[in-house]
Amino acid sequence: MYDTIIVGAGSAGCVLANRLSADPGRKVLVLEAGRAAPLASSIPANWVTMFNTEADWGYHTVPQEGCKGRRIFWPRGKMVGGSGALNAMIYIRALPSDYDGWDANGATGWAWKDVFPTFLRSENNPRYGNSPYHGVGGPLTISDVPYVCPTERKWMEAAQAAGLPFNDDFNGESQEGVGLFQLTVKDGERFGTGRAFLRPAQERENLTLRTGVLTIRVLVENGRAVGVEFLDKGRLEVAHASSEVVLSSGSIGSAQLLLLSGIGPADELSAVGVDPVHDLPGVGKSLQDHINIPITFATREPVGIGGMTEAELDAAFGEWQKSRTGALTSNWAAAGGFARSRADVAEPDLQLYGVISANRDHARYIAGAPGITLHATLQRPDSIGSLTLRSADPLEHPALDPRYFASDEDGSDIATMIDGVKLNRRIAAQSPLRELITHEITPSAEAQTDAAIADFIRGHCTTLYHPTSTCRMGTDDLAVVDPQLRVRGIAGLRVADASVFPRMVSGNTNAPTIMVAERAAGFIAG
Repeated sequence: MYDTIIVGAGSAGCVLANRLSADPGRKVLVLEAGRAAPLASSIPANWVTMFNTEADWGYHTVPQEGCKGRRIFWPRGKMVGGSGALNAMIYIRALPSDYDGWDANGATGWAWKDVFPTFLRSENNPRYGNSPYHGVGGPLTISDVPYVCPTERKWMEAAQAAGLPFNDDFNGESQEGVGLFQLTVKDGERFGTGRAFLRPAQERENLTLRTGVLTIRVLVENGRAVGVEFLDKGRLEVAHASSEVVLSSGSIGSAQLLLLSGIGPADELSAVGVDPVHDLPGVGKSLQDHINIPITFATREPVGIGGMTEAELDAAFGEWQKSRTGALTSNWAAAGGFARSRADVAEPDLQLYGVISANRDHARYIAGAPGITLHATLQRPDSIGSLTLRSADPLEHPALDPRYFASDEDGSDIATMIDGVKLNRRIAAQSPLRELITHEITPSAEAQTDAAIADFIRGHCTTLYHPTSTCRMGTDDLAVVDPQLRVRGIAGLRVADASVFPRMVSGNTNAPTIMVAERAAGFIAG
């Protein structure tokens, strides 16, 4: 018997484990399907090398009608630290208006004034600690990228020449502009919540972490969550919770587990062989994701990590092993920023990346020549999709249907993405970047009209790894959790991860996920 069971040791679960086990009278169990993060997770530059490995769930969407029928790859972390041990480590809180919108639409108490102090509580920022926009002394170190490629600085100069202002702090007074992102990196290594929150808490006798176990069902008795069933080496086990079960398995895992437990749309559950326990129609119904489109330019000479030879990469690895310095301390996606697609847009609706590598498709496409890849990401998508079970088998991945470019009725998403491609071309045409570039490579190079660019986007867009909102918070009939993150209609059960976002935020989702977990811990302990 435990007081609290946390399902998932990802970005949110690690925070919850630390904060809740700080009370020595609370017995906490954390269940994680993956195992310890591999060495590649510690090396900032090597995050993409974990895709399609045992540390990645390796999801794919269903065929997307708005993307030429493509099944789009969705990597998600399957290890201690979760997707925060797999991501590019970029720390962005998003815009205050995102949270004010949450509050205005039913997530009462989640306005910017409510969540901002929570962000500060987690943060330890060596450079900005004296700023009113940042915190110091928290568990999570947020720092500058240790290594900056000279071509990244050329990209920033070109972006400014294209009309974008320089921004020294995207989490400061304004988000708009270009510069270098800050990262969850400390002393040349990844420093996500697995390192920052969970590792120090593992010394506590009242905290138990079990890895390599797959939770398959929440046990509900008389309308209350009383424990979970999970598989360990193929054997079914049960753990009981006297106080609460908290799902922190991410926007895919938490929604899937609710559905497998019979909590969701009753008619859909019955259709796949799951006995309904509680009819909650909104589970899985508000899926959103950030859509990304890259275009690549060939360069006259090798540049960046994508232009390094095998010998140079080996030498860089040796330097990292010896001193935690050098090129591998960069996430190679630190140069970027935020822009408005049109002058009449009030706030940035595009996120930009100047990646000094010609590799694409999550580095599964390896370019034959050196180059740079410029990314444009849709900040506030209108496309909304769903997550549903394919069957009652907990080992089968759910059906993921973000409905990219198929559910934005006015075509706003594709229109903004077209503007993003054009903006990246304007940046590439400015000095000092244009002197380095020979040409834009196929297939984007042939797309010159708006119609052709739209066709290219549909055929080559990718995820930016930010699924949210499958267990969204609110008070309407389709809300899954209330503003205290309690599952509506089931006592003793909460969800705390990106799945509860009422709507997608304007920026990378890791920082807001950590904030959600901090607030959830406060609700539970308070």
